[in-house]
Amino acid sequence: MFCEIHADEAYYRLYGQYLSWGYFDHPPVVGVMTALSAALVPETSLILKNLSVRLVTVLLHMATVYVIWRTIPSSPLYGGIERGFRFLLLAASLPMFCAYGFLTTPDAPLLFFAALFYYAYRRFENEHSWAMTVLLGISMAGMLYSKYIAVLVIAFAVAGNWRLLRESKAWIAVGIAAVMMLPHLYWQYSNHFPSFTYHLVSRATAYQSLYLLEFIPNQFAVFNPIIWALMLWVGARQIRQEDAFKRSLGMTIIGFQVFFLLMALRGHVEPHWTMVCSIPAILLLMDEPLLERKGLRVALGCCVGLVLIARVVLMLNVLPAQTGLANKQPFYAHLHEEAQGRPIVFDGSFQPASLYRFFYDDQAVLVRSAADRYTQFDLWHLEREWIGKPACVRRKGKVYWTDHLTEEDLCE
Repeated sequence: MFCEIHADEAYYRLYGQYLSWGYFDHPPVVGVMTALSAALVPETSLILKNLSVRLVTVLLHMATVYVIWRTIPSSPLYGGIERGFRFLLLAASLPMFCAYGFLTTPDAPLLFFAALFYYAYRRFENEHSWAMTVLLGISMAGMLYSKYIAVLVIAFAVAGNWRLLRESKAWIAVGIAAVMMLPHLYWQYSNHFPSFTYHLVSRATAYQSLYLLEFIPNQFAVFNPIIWALMLWVGARQIRQEDAFKRSLGMTIIGFQVFFLLMALRGHVEPHWTMVCSIPAILLLMDEPLLERKGLRVALGCCVGLVLIARVVLMLNVLPAQTGLANKQPFYAHLHEEAQGRPIVFDGSFQPASLYRFFYDDQAVLVRSAADRYTQFDLWHLEREWIGKPACVRRKGKVYWTDHLTEEDLCE
């Protein structure tokens, strides 16, 4: 709660204020999380205001870590303190896995439901019980309600274990997930499938070699270079193993990396899109003999130290505002003073409008220009309430006052 809010978190906070079965960019779980956090925490200070966005995320991450721990099979090679130390060393050395332990984004619930999915899947392979069938269905729906990338988690799990297609209870689990997804699918239909159009069509851009060149360095930042190399090595080995569960884990790791490397041919790949591989990486590396080597353990310990240093730096709020990770409030304090209580119409990105509303709870909205991408603001149309009323229009870095906001003021 001591780390300044990120612009995307401020955007998802608005999701929680306008709860719906879907949003332009993402499914609805992240909005439910911010709504619950706001209901549980009074916004009496900026620190508590941060917590009012992140509380459920922190609790959910604790549950995620616990579920992953329960999914790890017992090992004849080691146990007790050694087992716990290895688990903490792996989990704490993953930068993005740790970051989404407090940053409220759709990746946080995706991690939890993915962990629940692998827990249910492992037990389903051993028991084929009705309880695990239902849990599989719920976890698949939870992943899909968190982030659409969950489709790949399910697909690669099946690709590693084709026998699931012959299991009647596996199909029942799919049916449970499908029924649970109906409200969201109806929302998509009612709004002309905006999310699917955006993610599958609108995000494609012309090929740039930079997109390919940045892929591996970005993966280093997500997993750290040691874990990234180890999980590829172990994942590739597991693809041909007899253990269906481990084969699915290996297929997920390799599948995600190859899929998004190919996606870099059609546009920029966000580093965190592969982050869900953190779970199969932890599960597979828990039994990896290479981690018995002292040098590797020391190196991972150094990675843990770097992650801790990064967390402290974020808490101190000393980074330049240009990083988007600290010192943003002074800029919005100046805008708040200029607006003098009037609502502000922003142009450009959704981030300034979202942050302004977070810091001051004043009315602010984004009106997209032809050069900007669609956002949830285009579905809300909040600016319609202000037509004919006093407002400020911030366009190209300058603020204009008007006593009667008109449709022309909203157009570039």
